[in-house]
Amino acid sequence: MNRREICRLGLLPLMAGASACVAADAPGATLRLGGGEIVLTLSGDFSAATRREIQVWIKRSADALVRYLGRLPAPRFELRLEAAPGHGVSGGVTDRDPALFVGARVGRETDAAEFLDDWVLVHEMVHVGVPRLPRAQNWLHEGLATYVETVARARAGITSAEQLWSELSRGMPQGLPKPGDRGLDRTPTWGRTYWGGAIFCLLADLRIRRASSGRLGLQHALQGVLAAGGNYGEDWSAVKLLGVADAAVGQTSLSDLYAEMKDQPMPVDLDSLWRELGVVQRPGGGAVQFDDTAPGAWLRRGIGS
Repeated sequence: MNRREICRLGLLPLMAGASACVAADAPGATLRLGGGEIVLTLSGDFSAATRREIQVWIKRSADALVRYLGRLPAPRFELRLEAAPGHGVSGGVTDRDPALFVGARVGRETDAAEFLDDWVLVHEMVHVGVPRLPRAQNWLHEGLATYVETVARARAGITSAEQLWSELSRGMPQGLPKPGDRGLDRTPTWGRTYWGGAIFCLLADLRIRRASSGRLGLQHALQGVLAAGGNYGEDWSAVKLLGVADAAVGQTSLSDLYAEMKDQPMPVDLDSLWRELGVVQRPGGGAVQFDDTAPGAWLRRGIGS
């Protein structure tokens, strides 16, 4: 199953309140990271070794996002993890009941390498840092989570720059408008929601960087949202979210792009964009190569560093 398809499948039984909970040190352990708190609850029979790996994984994932956002995505939220058979992380969800929480299933046999390879936790924590939006703008939530997770993990050294741009160049064609599609607000298909939203975020990041001669990027716009009290515990409109984000960088890049993409399908020539950024596809697939003589190579480097 595609990595983006498994992210939000399955609401967890523990979401409405867990029992038989254990944590690495104590039930309901509080992890203080990035100027905030993550209240960790583990449900099920994790081994002591897996509990230790879980704490390493949480800290690594949170640190990656703190590097990007400057802080945790909310002052305090719960992380509810349920033991599941097998390997890996699945069933990621972000919600409030009323406490703000992230939930996921974790395979009891998940090892250190599999935790290192996980993207679900960072993806869900990005959702925590974005106010809840109307259903028509779910693509913006999922696009931000998809894009920021990919960039933040590379910036933190969890993945490489080559992996970052390989992931984006492989995934984004799935977000292009198909015949009969309308704008992002009006085409709630899987591809347009996740990868169409991610295309919006990449284009916005590039516009912000060009307008600021590289001094600012999408991360600074999102930092402004957090500074204004925006997180998943709040209900905002897309217009408010993008307006606050624009104000943080002194531009209207996000609002302008939203006006262009929300109602009508906007063609994006991804092949030309990759050439401009110096992202070169290897014959036969595999990780991309970089052309540092490309006119937009400085933009590519800025996004990934």
